[in-house]
Amino acid sequence: MHILKSSLALVLLLAACETLPVGGAQPLLTAAAPTPSAIAAPSGSSQSLSAVETNPSPQPQPRSAAEVAFIKAQLNAIQPRSIAEDREYCGYLGQLPNGDFTISGPKRGAPAGCTPDNPPATMRIIASYHTHAAYAPSYDSEVPSATDLEGDIQEGINGYVSTPGGRLWFTDGAARSTVQLCGIGCLVADPRFRPEPTPVQQSYSLATLRQRHN
Repeated sequence: MHILKSSLALVLLLAACETLPVGGAQPLLTAAAPTPSAIAAPSGSSQSLSAVETNPSPQPQPRSAAEVAFIKAQLNAIQPRSIAEDREYCGYLGQLPNGDFTISGPKRGAPAGCTPDNPPATMRIIASYHTHAAYAPSYDSEVPSATDLEGDIQEGINGYVSTPGGRLWFTDGAARSTVQLCGIGCLVADPRFRPEPTPVQQSYSLATLRQRHN
């Protein structure tokens, strides 16, 4: 979900979602998952992924280079449709019993909200994913919303968010934080996109996301 820069519009745009007409509940693609190896936060990050807002005990859930490459490819394929239709698309990233990565959906949502369908029973959920639709100056859509991060925390999973500017974010449910994995133009971007007047940081805690959107 991306947030209206006007505080009055928070979350009211979570309209009822509609599924893709054909095969919407099926994985787009699967890929073999090698033995996971942790990847570090990007250089210059203002906050470690393992930094917890108030309690240092929870540990970030692991992610691998292969996992990031897989979801990046999936979101890159969804971005043009999301931008052209000005609709969020969402689903879950997971693994099949044989270890292959897969995604559910993608489900078509509203311009500023999307609730994924339940994934197949054979899929072990790793993370949520969603796009942030088309560029609109009235939305603070280049960062995940506090609601995005809160949803992953409640589900006990991680998340991936793509933006109209082509950024890719990783939300760490256990660490209660989000970090920018790659910047403007690393994914397909809306040609109408213009950089935000409010600087976008490399990472945010849940508290700093709430401050940004208030």
